[in-house]
Amino acid sequence: MKRTQNINYKIRALFDCFDDSMIQSCFEGVYGELWCDDENDPKTAAIVSGDFHYLAGKPAYADEIAAFLRDKPHAVIVPSCDEWFELVDAQCDNMLKRVDRYHMRAPQEGFDRQHLDDLLKDMKRLRLYGCELSPIGEKEFINCLKSDWAYSFVSNFSDYKEFEEHGFGFVIKHMGRIVSGTSTYCYYSKGVEVEVSTHPEYRMRGLARVTAAKFIKECISRDLAPNWDARNLASVSIAKKLGFALHDTYTAYEFKTDSCEARLPKDKHDTAAVEALSRLDGEQIEPLIPQLAEWIQDMNHPIAIPVAELLAQHYSLVEPYLPDLLKADNTDGIWKYNIIKYLLGMRRGSAISERVMSELVRIAKNPTDSEKAELADEAAKEFLEKLA
Repeated sequence: MKRTQNINYKIRALFDCFDDSMIQSCFEGVYGELWCDDENDPKTAAIVSGDFHYLAGKPAYADEIAAFLRDKPHAVIVPSCDEWFELVDAQCDNMLKRVDRYHMRAPQEGFDRQHLDDLLKDMKRLRLYGCELSPIGEKEFINCLKSDWAYSFVSNFSDYKEFEEHGFGFVIKHMGRIVSGTSTYCYYSKGVEVEVSTHPEYRMRGLARVTAAKFIKECISRDLAPNWDARNLASVSIAKKLGFALHDTYTAYEFKTDSCEARLPKDKHDTAAVEALSRLDGEQIEPLIPQLAEWIQDMNHPIAIPVAELLAQHYSLVEPYLPDLLKADNTDGIWKYNIIKYLLGMRRGSAISERVMSELVRIAKNPTDSEKAELADEAAKEFLEKLA
């Protein structure tokens, strides 16, 4: 394949099945490389945009596509059809895995600005002494480039000057250290691709929600459409709290890794992964707790009960995450119901902390509308009665 800047209607037609702002950015000549077999009569094409690789048309040229992926352990491969998988996977030494990702879209009626302002007030309730919310300036830009987890906040810009002109972002610092943020991953004429991340040590505290609310407000002031591509259900949950709605679920490929995350269930039927996790000790389980907790958002999933049992076995490690999941401004009432009914109900001999008890009493006595709708208040009452 050859790189081309001749973006004609035939090439565009190959990418009609995609709905991604990254592709639009490439078509506008802003960011990304376009490759195809024949620009006059294209049958196969690819767009390489940062970690994202869009494969369109007839599956072919797998060796060249594998070359694009070399030294990119965090690559996300988005195919036009699933026939691409075996072809590219074979060239990548069978190191690819299928994953679900989620396109989130801004509400048609517009974002609720008062709600965004309310989310920003959470800064006062973060329970982290020495926290501050700040825009990404030149100093923050340089610090992000030096960071493994925050690198993607600014990595798609050639320098700070380009970021200052076309991008923007906000971070939370704790004692001067960047611990969470939301930034411009990519841009095009009418909008931006949102990048949200939090340092592993600071997750499940509501930090990302604060920076994202500030970022969305800035998008509104600049009349830009924010595009949110969610990698997992935790990201979906944050987006929904801001007002986004799920547009669709799509299949992508990522590299398998030997990290802790590679041990997580790959899909809702992956009970074998849960069984393997049950043989790990607490130190190995602890970094996986936030992602595992997502699987009890829907107890209809075959792995939901086994995951709840696994978390209950390690309740002392799980409990620090529960107050934030149970608090009033988390609108996922069914998740709260499942936490109370299954996770708390399955624990054995572990005491309930004052913070968790406080939220349980609040849900039982003064539930929110979403907690009432999903019967979380009834579950809390029943649980507290059993403790009495």
